[in-house]
Amino acid sequence: MRFTMSHEFRCPPEKMWEVYEDDEFERRLQEATQVRREVLEEREEDGVQIKRLRCVAEKELPKPMKMALGIEQFEYEQEQRLDRKENLLEWKVVTPFMTDRVHAAGTTRVEPTERGCRRKVEGDIQVRLPLVGKKMEQNLARRLQTSYEEAVDIAREMLEEEGTEDE
Repeated sequence: MRFTMSHEFRCPPEKMWEVYEDDEFERRLQEATQVRREVLEEREEDGVQIKRLRCVAEKELPKPMKMALGIEQFEYEQEQRLDRKENLLEWKVVTPFMTDRVHAAGTTRVEPTERGCRRKVEGDIQVRLPLVGKKMEQNLARRLQTSYEEAVDIAREMLEEEGTEDE
């Protein structure tokens, strides 16, 4: 299942990346989404920031997903490569279960606009399981979209607090 989201910010791309990397942003996002993120590895190669995160959803999974996956809590690792010069973040989700049947990856690109910048997220989620795969893709895509929308609200709130983003 492919998805695309686009959000406008009234700040330059560099400032948007700063907000998304801020510890306070992370704290607020965890509170809003109930997804705990822990940095497992962080390094830089040729100007590209590489991170590996462990993400643990504190919300309970729907019963059909629990049964199909054989897990109580949704946990995964996210690998991301941020090239600030290109304003491009490439991300990939790695699950500790059914790695050959669950795929999620995409890009986040930030482009300058007349009034600030636009962040465009494109991705693909595939769950190759008989009977429940499509339903799980829809559920995961919905959760992901909700998480991105909450992140946008938090980023805009922080920009407003700094006096960077005006309505």
